[in-house]
Amino acid sequence: MKCPYCGADMECGVIQSSHELNWQRKKCFFNRAFLHKEAVCLAEYSYLNGSAAEAWLCRVCRKVIVDYSHKDSDMNNN
Repeated sequence: MKCPYCGADMECGVIQSSHELNWQRKKCFFNRAFLHKEAVCLAEYSYLNGSAAEAWLCRVCRKVIVDYSHKDSDMNNN
């Protein structure tokens, strides 16, 4: 994949956490998507696996892209 910011080649990998992986407008003490109206769950929590989502890294401009448009991006749904 080419970086949409600088055009360099991006590396495919994962972002993972020992908790649910969410996007939120600001940092919150309780990091659960269902507790926050505008939060988006990027990867659901699994007791055995934590959570992980496919992500693309650009080492040139230091950007990370997570595409959560399909279920396959959440590694716990495979």
